[in-house]
Amino acid sequence: MKREKTKGITLLALVLTIVVLIILATVSINMLFGENGLVTSANMAVKMSEFSTFLEEKNMFDANKKAENVEYMQESLNAGKTVLSYNTQGSEETDGNIQIVIPSMGDEYLNKFEIINGELIVNTADITEIEVARALGIQSNPYDIVDGVLTSSNENLSLQAPNGVLKIPDSVTVIGSGAFSGVKGLTEVIIPGTVQEIQSDAFSYNTEIEKVTIQNGVKSIGANAFRECSSLQEIIIPDSVTTIGTYAFYACTNLKKVQLSNNLSILNASVFYGCNNLTEINIPTKLTQISDSVFTNCTKLNNITIPAGVTSIASSAFSDCTSLTNLTIDPSNESYKLDENQSGIIYKLDEITGEPTSLIMLATMANEETVRISEGITSLEVGALSICTNMKTLELPSSLSSIIGSTFDRLRLLGNISFPYGNSNYTVENGYLYGNNGTELIYVVPTKTQIEINEKVQIIGSHSIQNRNITELNIPDNVTTIENQALYGTSKLAKIHIGSGVCSLSSQFKEWSQIPNGLEIEIDGDNQNYKVENNLILTKDGTEVVTYVNKDVQTQEIPTNVVKISSFAFTDFDIATEIILPNTLKEIESNAFRYCDGITQIEIPSSVETIGNNAFDNCSNLETIKINKAKGDLAGAPWGAPKGDRVLVWSE
Repeated sequence: MKREKTKGITLLALVLTIVVLIILATVSINMLFGENGLVTSANMAVKMSEFSTFLEEKNMFDANKKAENVEYMQESLNAGKTVLSYNTQGSEETDGNIQIVIPSMGDEYLNKFEIINGELIVNTADITEIEVARALGIQSNPYDIVDGVLTSSNENLSLQAPNGVLKIPDSVTVIGSGAFSGVKGLTEVIIPGTVQEIQSDAFSYNTEIEKVTIQNGVKSIGANAFRECSSLQEIIIPDSVTTIGTYAFYACTNLKKVQLSNNLSILNASVFYGCNNLTEINIPTKLTQISDSVFTNCTKLNNITIPAGVTSIASSAFSDCTSLTNLTIDPSNESYKLDENQSGIIYKLDEITGEPTSLIMLATMANEETVRISEGITSLEVGALSICTNMKTLELPSSLSSIIGSTFDRLRLLGNISFPYGNSNYTVENGYLYGNNGTELIYVVPTKTQIEINEKVQIIGSHSIQNRNITELNIPDNVTTIENQALYGTSKLAKIHIGSGVCSLSSQFKEWSQIPNGLEIEIDGDNQNYKVENNLILTKDGTEVVTYVNKDVQTQEIPTNVVKISSFAFTDFDIATEIILPNTLKEIESNAFRYCDGITQIEIPSSVETIGNNAFDNCSNLETIKINKAKGDLAGAPWGAPKGDRVLVWSE
């Protein structure tokens, strides 16, 4: 009995001893590694010493540079892993990095420390490093850079120096969508080669940018990236760039000289559209495709050579290039050739026969009043004739089998179209061009001041009515379809009557029509598909907005019961400063508010379930999208808003 009792006491003592040892071990570990442990304190002391030295050496660098040159400005100093720049930098100092400024900095810190606009900063997730930096007055994580992506945020706008210069930190690999769109006072942008991607709208609508430096290493430039940077005069795109998105330099109206990357294979649509001072550009030898409207309205461009490898040229690529008289094609190109007698005429060659079948461009005939298209041509591409602005008479071949209204864009003087040798696909009657046995109106010569649509027409085609002097348009009951941009270029229309038969009405039917303010639209009461209400064309049941009527409205309220806003419904509705959406709304389709330049804010009701891609595309002044939902409840944000995520305000 005594032995059992002794054994019990011994076991209890052992358990107590183990517990005590665990407690002592825990205390020891905490003393060594805890928040205030010896190891942690030692680590903090080391970093305090290192960071203090970094700051001291940076200040010494500033002092030495100021002593060398009184014009040196501390706020001009930018340095990182691969970059060193400041305002008095000599040609012999073009290379280097932050270790020139801070010699004691080891390589282990090169991915953490940068000097931006004269301030030493540290990008780190290490709690000790953050505490040390704060104690020394070094900024820690001052910018929204997530895994190398510099996002669109108000915090990142402070990267712009007081003198208007923006130097992207070399820790950045992606400049996010809309990151610096519409920033006031921005005059110069420097993008280091560490950046691989410049996303859409990154610098759009910055009218004061005069200089952009893109260093070798950047691989892609996104859509609208420098859109409407109207003070930019020259751009050099390094050979590392392989992709330039659509509208990237759209309406850079003072851009005079462009050096393209030699590694581009595609010039995407409208990249230099509206660069009307552009006089000099190289066409890379590796190029294979020249897309729609790449150089549209580049009115001073007079010299282009198309390389041998180009297999696709959109005929609208050179629309309104009225000075383009020196256009050549590499003789070894197997897809295109110039007319033997007139060098400005470009033909697409048949892949099998090698014979010219498609007319792309008529550059040398820009001043001719009578234009004859050769027999054998089967198609006239979009904008193929647009450069012939003095044309009054057009003779078309019997071989023609493909033609659309946009072929005739910008021909203001054309009064006569004919097929001297007939044509089995098309007919012309008194300046009206018809297809599909007369059921489709393809084009009306623009010199007519009144439009009369005959009883056979069922389809009013895209770009078919471009008459600038018509004031009224009656669409009879026999018409069933009105296609997009049917009224392209009309500019004096005051009243439109839509008959009872229309059952397919494009929301874009008057897009880019230049119709003046005050337009009236009436729809026949017997029409079973559409009605006009509150300055809107709605579906008959009132649930869907098709488009607006008169753009001269500052506040547009969408009626209750509307559940959907159609794609492109409010395109170019640029006078309105307020659009009020109802609590019944569920769907906003793609591009619904495209080019609504007047709105600065819009509120999305909680009833909305989907918003389509680019719903707010090119809304250049949009500052706030207030969303009455929790963050993330609506996919696709910010839906093409040029200023990106910094415009979003979620309710939760």
